[in-house]
Amino acid sequence: MNSPDPFFYSSSGLCASLPADEAFSYGVLETMRAVGGRIPLLAQHLARLARAAHPASAIIACIETAAVAIARETAHWPSGARVRLRYGALYGERTWDFSAVPLDANSPWENGVALVRCRTRITPEASHSPFSPERVRYSSDANDVLQDDHPQGCKLLRRDTYRRGEAELGQYTAWLRPDLFCEGLMLDACGHVVEGLHSNLLVCQNGHWRTPSLRTCGVRGVMLGWLASHAEIREDELSLADLEDADEIAVCNAVRGVVPVAQMLLGGAGSDGPETAVDVRNLTRGESTAALQALVASALR
Repeated sequence: MNSPDPFFYSSSGLCASLPADEAFSYGVLETMRAVGGRIPLLAQHLARLARAAHPASAIIACIETAAVAIARETAHWPSGARVRLRYGALYGERTWDFSAVPLDANSPWENGVALVRCRTRITPEASHSPFSPERVRYSSDANDVLQDDHPQGCKLLRRDTYRRGEAELGQYTAWLRPDLFCEGLMLDACGHVVEGLHSNLLVCQNGHWRTPSLRTCGVRGVMLGWLASHAEIREDELSLADLEDADEIAVCNAVRGVVPVAQMLLGGAGSDGPETAVDVRNLTRGESTAALQALVASALR
C-alpha cells in the first residue's frame, strides 16, 4: 500500500510547501497526533499555545478550525498523522501554519527507546517563551491579555540545544539495539535529569511514578500533562542515580504516547571528561508501564 502524501496548510489555505523553521524570527511549535479523524489532545495543545504566545482569541479559533479539518483529511491514513503547528514571526508578520505527515507503522518507537545521556546541558532559555511583553499585542478582549511575561515549558521553533544533543548520539549506536529509537537524555547545569530530546521522562520505583522537575527548564509536554491528570505522577528533582535504581523507565510525548525504555546508556555518552567505558543496561517493560500504555490506548486512540 502506498503511503499517503504529506500536505501543508497555512493561514491562507492549502499550499505546496512551507518555509523552513529558520525563516521564522521566533516562534513556538506544537507537534500532535491525528488518528481516526481527530486530534485527541488538541485542546491541550491549544492551551499551551495560548500560554506561550497569547494569540488573539480569533486566531486561536482559526487554528482550531484548521486543525479539525486537517484531522478529518487524514482519517483514512492507516497509522495516523504527525501534525505540526508553527506560530511565530515570519518576515516581520505574525503567522501560523500546519504540516501533516503520515506516521510509519514500522517506526522504531514501537519497539521501545534506547536512552542515551547527552553531554549538552539544557538551559532555561531553550524552553522560555520568545514572546516578550513588547511583542504581545494587548486588546480589550480579556482572553488576549498576557498573564505571564515569559512562561516556561514551551516548545520553541529554535531547537539548537536539542540539535546539539542529537548530534552526539551517532557515536553510540553500535552499542545499542538497532530496532530501538535512540533518544537523548538531557540534564541541566546542576546535573539534574530534565527530559528527553523528543519526550518527557517517567521513572517508576516500587509502583510509584515520578517525573523530573520542570520548574526551571525543559518542555512541559502535553502528553505528560494529560497523564498527570489521569494517574498519580509526582514531579520531583531526579538524578542519574534515580534512573539507575528505577524498576521501570518510560518516555512520553503527544505523538507516540507512552514508550518503554528498553536500553539505557548513562556513562560513556555523558562523561564531561575523557570517555569512560560504555555500559549499556537492558530493561524490560513492566506492569506499571503497560498500565499507562493501556490508559492512553483506551482514552486517546
